[in-house]
Amino acid sequence: MSIKKEKLNGVMIDLTINSSSLKSASYNTLTEKLKVTFASGVSYRYSDVPMQLITKFRVAKSQGQFFNKNISPNYLYKKVRTSK
Repeated sequence: MSIKKEKLNGVMIDLTINSSSLKSASYNTLTEKLKVTFASGVSYRYSDVPMQLITKFRVAKSQGQFFNKNISPNYLYKKVRTSK
């Protein structure tokens, strides 16, 4: 498992990930939106990701592989604008 740190903050689950492709992820349990920040620093928000899938993502042997197989190709996403 490559999760370095997990923080539960109200409805938010924040993960720091030790991966060559993923840096972090934040999941809102009410809106079912998942924000993923890649190692490059670019972030995307995925919509309607069910909590059951996030639970599997959190305990996966490799979050990067799980994300690429089960989340990225199956959910609508939008690039998150970064503030400079």
